[in-house]
Parts: sequence; C-alpha cells; structure tokens
Amino acid sequence: MDYIFKELVSKNEFEIAQIIAIEQEAFGSGGMNHWFLMPFLRHGQVFVLENSGHIAAVAEFMRDFHNETTAYLFGLAVHQDHRGQGLGFQLLSTAHSSLRKQGFTKVCLTVDPNNTEALHLYCTKCNYVQMEFLPNEYGVGEDRLYLTLELTCP
Repeated sequence: MDYIFKELVSKNEFEIAQIIAIEQEAFGSGGMNHWFLMPFLRHGQVFVLENSGHIAAVAEFMRDFHNETTAYLFGLAVHQDHRGQGLGFQLLSTAHSSLRKQGFTKVCLTVDPNNTEALHLYCTKCNYVQMEFLPNEYGVGEDRLYLTLELTCP
C-alpha cells in the first residue's frame, strides 16, 4: 500500500473522528479527544499517513517554549489494522525531516518504560536517547522515560 504523508490543517470532521478513534484505541483515556486535538490542529502540528482517504497513523507535535528549536512529540499512534508494517517509523522519519526543514534541531518525548514496542521504535530504529527517568510523571505509578533526538542533517 502507498501511504501519503501530510500535515493536517483543516478541521475535517471525518479526519478528526479517525484520529480520535486511533488515539483512543492506542491510549484509552490518555488519547486525543476533541478538547486536545483542536488546539494541536490550530497551534501545533499534526502529521498523518493516509491511504485512500483513511488515516493509518498520526503524530502530534508542539513547540517547546523554553527552547524554540525543540519540538515535543505529544503522541504517536498507528491504527491497529496497520501495525507491524513500519508505519510508525515512516511517519516519524518524514515528520523529523519536515521539522528539520522548519528549523527544529531537537525532538523530545516521554514514553512508558514498559512499552517495549515504542522503545524499539524510538531508541533502536530512530536513535532517540534516554535522558531521564521521570517517576510518577502522570500520577502515582505512571512513570515515563524522557527521550531526545538531535535532528542532524540527513
């Protein structure tokens, strides 16, 4: 299948519903909803991989106000029917290239230390580096690893 990379800027309800469904399936109550997605569409960046009008993967980024050349990856999710095809890597690689062209020099994120699939993608495939362990980041027992990636020229 051929997937098209694009940045979403429109407020297309069909696309919004697809993103929310993918996020909710992947993250449950921690996934995107209308309250979070709309500000990302207006003030952040939302990248997707699409095939035949259907979204297969989504990534949401925001700018770090403490360092304007750093982007924070808020979320990355691949629709359950499209997992295992390398779409997370494809989406991140293309998003990194887009961010680099916009002048970003670093991407950071947090991830559950027990999420081995995400850690494989971020650390092994995309070369993110673990910088810090964040105990109870999202409440008691919700630890995270803080990872960064320097966006060097390809």
